Amino acid sequence: MIGAAVAASPATRPTGGPGPLGSNRGPAGPTLVLAVAAASSWPADPKAVTVPWTRNERSPIAGVKSTSYAENVVALAAAASRGAQEAIFANTRGELCEGTGTNVVVVADGVLLTPPVTSGCLAGITRELLLEWAADGGLPLVEKDLPIEVLAEADDVLLTSSTRGVQPQAAVDGRPLPRGELARAAQELYMRRAATGLDP
Repeated sequence: MIGAAVAASPATRPTGGPGPLGSNRGPAGPTLVLAVAAASSWPADPKAVTVPWTRNERSPIAGVKSTSYAENVVALAAAASRGAQEAIFANTRGELCEGTGTNVVVVADGVLLTPPVTSGCLAGITRELLLEWAADGGLPLVEKDLPIEVLAEADDVLLTSSTRGVQPQAAVDGRPLPRGELARAAQELYMRRAATGLDP
């Protein structure tokens, strides 16, 4: 299955691939690296914090999931020092972007809102499934550019990822959140639909 996906990858897509040291490599064949480890569980009261560093929505690798995790390592260390498990970035325009390994959804005025991929965020699979399933299930979920300050005013904040699913946060930047009805409805919808099959 994985081999077929790699074989189907366009040969002209720039990847690191085999080559000389340095950045001047040019197009190369796809390189596959697998790392396997046991998954750890998330706490019952997950917390996130904002960090002062930004994602560059104009970067040539904006929205790309790469193995360059240095920024994430620094941001997660800063989050851990503040008692949180995730760090949330703005982009260079001061808009809400993403977490180190998550997409962000906020609840405001009775609507679920998430930044569009033009914010520079990763087009996460769980994010996309929630968008699709919310549309099917009648949950109000809208893609919208949002100022980073929305986190200080949102009724709820949820993080999405393949390991978290849809996870309402207990607090953001030390501000407790109620994990209210709409946040729970989004989480329950995702869990229900995901449970129907392994292949979304």
